[in-house]
Amino acid sequence: MTIRPRTLLAWLAAGLCCVQACAAEWTPVVSPQGQVFPSLVLATANLPAPIKSRARLLGDPNGLIGARVVAEHDGQRARLTVHMSGWLRPSTLDVVLPAANTRYALYPTLEWEFAQLRSAQQPMPETMSFELQLDDAPAQRKVERVRLHSVNEAPYFVVGERSSTDLAWMFAAYVDEDHPLVRKILSEALKTKVVKRFDGYQSRDPRQVMNQVYALWRALQDRGIRYSSITRTGNGKSGVLSQHVRFIDDSFGNAEANCVDGSVLFASLLRKIDLNPALVMVPGHMFLAFELTPGGERSYLETTLIDDVLPSAGDEGDDASFASFVRASERGHAQYQKARVRFGDRRQPEYQIIDIGAARDIGVVPIGARRKTGSESISP
Repeated sequence: MTIRPRTLLAWLAAGLCCVQACAAEWTPVVSPQGQVFPSLVLATANLPAPIKSRARLLGDPNGLIGARVVAEHDGQRARLTVHMSGWLRPSTLDVVLPAANTRYALYPTLEWEFAQLRSAQQPMPETMSFELQLDDAPAQRKVERVRLHSVNEAPYFVVGERSSTDLAWMFAAYVDEDHPLVRKILSEALKTKVVKRFDGYQSRDPRQVMNQVYALWRALQDRGIRYSSITRTGNGKSGVLSQHVRFIDDSFGNAEANCVDGSVLFASLLRKIDLNPALVMVPGHMFLAFELTPGGERSYLETTLIDDVLPSAGDEGDDASFASFVRASERGHAQYQKARVRFGDRRQPEYQIIDIGAARDIGVVPIGARRKTGSESISP
């Protein structure tokens, strides 16, 4: 997957066309499709502005919530305030609308209650208010019903009437290489004595890279991580495709992970030891990829086979664990080969390769929605 900054949020904020319309026409905008995804807000909170800004988009160039308004005359003053009690503090934008009879998009920089967003555990209806004042006229108020989603719900594709928006990079926001549990897992992986240290690509030996990945595999097996098929969300027939993703805390707290959770967890570990991971998405499934050399050939891993064996003590347990790792690698390669011609086809959005390093380079940050830290979360 090639991630281009312009594709992140720009299309969701589209719809800016010159029109001849009645005076003071304005419409609240909540993207995508009247829904609020805390994960999307948190992942893009520090996203840099696009290199090219749209002349008729005023305010936050990465804004998703605002209003479209048609100017009544040249140089019209406008003030827009957006508020959602408990979640979004009143956020105001003051601008001048340059040209009459032209539609503008106004996006205030939103003052979210970020701690609240991180705590959102289930979808719910909410009410969002919009107030628009033009020149010195009384403010006009409109109220919109919106659907607030769980922070665990990752939107990855939006089907629009005119164009669609690829948000697959959102999965990179659940990869958290700086999570405290990651350091704990790495420490436990070293105790398996599969490798003496984690040195990333320093050895320049693909076999050493594979050994490091296997050490992590063995440590997770010893921890008793199991595969779970819990993946569905409550997004109904919406044009927003989304997927439930557990955070690292939850995967360990429940001792289970689905295909996405396991791949995100492994990607977090690989990022921490300076390997380059990617998430491979196919319809209804996800598995892991990682480079054997920087920028070179990738290997693949089917993370749902993590519970394919229960390692026992001694050499017999080592052999069984390694055999399961080999099977997971072979399964991952087979799945990639089967789907390889479909990656990059925008008509098939459920076939994606999400390079975590590329997502970080353009500003997609870990959500960091952690409720537990340290040994409490990872104890048996």
